[in-house]
Amino acid sequence: MHPIPYDLRAVILDYGMVLCRKPSVGEIDRIVQLFEVDHTTFWQLYEQHRGAYDKNDISGKEYWGRFARDTKTHLDDDALEQLLRWDIEIWSNLEEPLLSWTRSLRVAGFQTALLSNLHLRFSAHIRSSSEWLQLFDHLIFSSEVRLIKPDPAIFLKCLQALRVKPEQSLFIDDHDANVEAAISLGICAMKYESVPRLASNLIAMQFPVIPL
Repeated sequence: MHPIPYDLRAVILDYGMVLCRKPSVGEIDRIVQLFEVDHTTFWQLYEQHRGAYDKNDISGKEYWGRFARDTKTHLDDDALEQLLRWDIEIWSNLEEPLLSWTRSLRVAGFQTALLSNLHLRFSAHIRSSSEWLQLFDHLIFSSEVRLIKPDPAIFLKCLQALRVKPEQSLFIDDHDANVEAAISLGICAMKYESVPRLASNLIAMQFPVIPL
């Protein structure tokens, strides 16, 4: 880990599995029971068409319809509506230490951005119901800009909103591909695994604001 660039000015955070925690086994159980698959199969199928959904190329109905076809499951309208609701609920368990850290970053003079692959229904839900969004100067949601990570274009859009050079920003994400894409653009990036690991990585970088 290299020491922090002197003029680092912005911190860019991912949402799922970073700012919010991984869904619990219990939360996933109620979904897998609908499709009669195990958890490993569920996650494989969940990711399969997610990019198209998060990019707003397909609707929620089409996304879960494909899921149903892949598992030979019949979905009625009630089950579909339930899945659309659950798919937001399972990604709503926020990592409070990171929210506190974001607040401290703002106080310390850093700009903040949320850069996430999120489908349109979810981004609308977050925008309408989340007070914590005010902790971020900019929100870049894939479905709204019709681009998804790790496409370099979505990172450039975020940098443009922040009005910073790549080397003036720190990007934190849980996916290797996204971290590698950011690094290839000259962004200072690190993979997220946990709050303690993030804190130790930031200390190693001599970053001035550490999450507790």
